[in-house]
Amino acid sequence: MFSRPMIDRIAFFGISWYAILIVAAILIGLAFCTREARLLRVPQDAIIDFLLYAIPLAIVFARLYYVVFRFNQYSEDLSAIFDIREGGLAIYGGIIGGLIAARIAARKHDVPMLTLLDIVAPALVLGQGIGRWGNYINMEAYGLRISEESLQFFPFAVEIPVGDVWYWHMATFFYEFCWDILVFALLLVVRHHKRRTGDVFCWYLLLYCAGRTVIEGLRNDSLTFISEFVRISQVLSAIAALSVVLYFFLRIRDRISLMTVAPLICAVLCLVTTFLGEFERGAYSTLFPYSQASLFALILASLVMIALWTMDSGRFDLTVAAPLLLNAAFIVALLIAGIGRANADNTYYVSLRQTAAMIQLILCGWLLCYPLCPSTTKVSENHA
Repeated sequence: MFSRPMIDRIAFFGISWYAILIVAAILIGLAFCTREARLLRVPQDAIIDFLLYAIPLAIVFARLYYVVFRFNQYSEDLSAIFDIREGGLAIYGGIIGGLIAARIAARKHDVPMLTLLDIVAPALVLGQGIGRWGNYINMEAYGLRISEESLQFFPFAVEIPVGDVWYWHMATFFYEFCWDILVFALLLVVRHHKRRTGDVFCWYLLLYCAGRTVIEGLRNDSLTFISEFVRISQVLSAIAALSVVLYFFLRIRDRISLMTVAPLICAVLCLVTTFLGEFERGAYSTLFPYSQASLFALILASLVMIALWTMDSGRFDLTVAAPLLLNAAFIVALLIAGIGRANADNTYYVSLRQTAAMIQLILCGWLLCYPLCPSTTKVSENHA
């Protein structure tokens, strides 16, 4: 059940289910943003104008982003660039269009752009989650081929047709849907505990991009550049997530110490671990011992950060240590599970390793945004 879509791509009158889902996501997002704007005393017109700018700009930039990295597909028939009904929209291009729209609306209504982005961020990731079911109906955004019969079931996998034959592939659209819903829930918490204006949007980028970095590595239809192993959306996701950690670090630069620098260094190590695994899975199995060594380095980094925090605060704080220790325990389990796997098929194992690295990256951002950032720096929305 659900291994194949039970409905056609077209709903009625030539309108696709994907389009209906996107419109539904927009309407739900508008309702959410309107409520948030009312609570924060932001003019309702600012939200309406943002939406009016964002929809066309997001579509245009989402299409441009896709076309740039698949230009060979359109080079012989440039008119096909405008045929978006055949698919070809990329979310990161849409986000760029949305940022431009936010800038325009914010200036027009004299509203801080970061305040507007904080309002929109939860609705955006919820809309992305809803839109992933359009990928399911269109049978796209799927993952690697699955040959093990024990794993050929939904929601782990879906069936994708090649001619008259159906093959099982990882249900990466569903993985991202689950992650988007979790990020939405976390952002609802963050908006009540943010340190500064713009934190909700920053946490959207950090959380969503960390998850996308892992999931993108499993997809079969990624946009690539330089080589078939370098996925542009995965690279951008990793850069965006690291950039948020760097931003959290820079805003407490007046308190630079080993304790504040350690999470930043650890975040870079997390990306090294992630992309070592990516190239190992792609073609370079000889990188396995180095990838395992990077996992061990993440454990050491966690212990160092706990030790530095204890020395800095003068006491052992379980609320700070517990998340790091739990992820360290996960990594230890991975190291044990990896014994004897040097010459095995490590497709799934690499993803677990990357998951541990991205969790650590998120925790580095959390350390810099909360425990290491004094609560007195919290900015009220009414004075943003």
